[in-house]
Amino acid sequence: MKILNPTLRTAWKRSGYLALAGGLAFAASAYAQSSSPSFSSSSYTEASYAAQEGNGQYDNQPYPNQNYNNQRTPRYTGHSWLDHWTFEGGGGVTPAAGSTQDYANTGWNILLGGGYKFSDRLSLLAEWNFNRMGVPHSLAVVVAGVPDGNEHIWTVDLNPKFDVIGNGRFDGYVIGGGGFSRALTNFTFPVVVPCGYYFFYGCVGDVTVARTSTNQGNLDIGIGGEWRLSQYERGKLFLEARYLHLFSPSNGLPPGGDAGLVPVTFGYRW
Repeated sequence: MKILNPTLRTAWKRSGYLALAGGLAFAASAYAQSSSPSFSSSSYTEASYAAQEGNGQYDNQPYPNQNYNNQRTPRYTGHSWLDHWTFEGGGGVTPAAGSTQDYANTGWNILLGGGYKFSDRLSLLAEWNFNRMGVPHSLAVVVAGVPDGNEHIWTVDLNPKFDVIGNGRFDGYVIGGGGFSRALTNFTFPVVVPCGYYFFYGCVGDVTVARTSTNQGNLDIGIGGEWRLSQYERGKLFLEARYLHLFSPSNGLPPGGDAGLVPVTFGYRW
């Protein structure tokens, strides 16, 4: 009995150790099974993100306002209804052509106009052109007995404009048409008139002693070039030269029969 008691106690201890080890192993297995789905989901998410990143789906994705000031959208796109309307203004020099040089000296011009753009190449412009020129002294003496004179020639025309050259910001075009013109000639005589403080000084002025005018039709044709100031703007600078033909009468008076002028104009077209 004394021998059995130690033996039983030893057996009970070993049985308890085995039971405790089995319980710990069971608990560890249960915990691993319950936590494995979460680990798999996390692994899948990281793997998916890595795959998408490898395919370039997440590469170089800026924040909404990143590089906002470094990219500008051109303002002139040609899709607005306002882009079909065009306006222009300019001025320049006007020499006489051919036999008209006997009736008019070189002068200057002003051009104003507006119209409708049917396409990037074709426009129809309504234009008003004013030319001021001098009368040759020899002609003024013969016609009116005075040394000076001036001519005012203005036209109102309807002119199609067609762009034939397009190279980035530069365009070349032809323009031509016709309309109505009026030529007014003043023969003047210089006089001294009082001017200044208390009229102590004399100023030279012109007195009109005779005047003639004619109304007639006209034709014009010319070439020009346009240069856009910026790719983000639709406005252009232009330089053009035209031949203007007036169906004026041959009466020995300015501007002469079938007068010809060559207005050279520099301006801005929008």
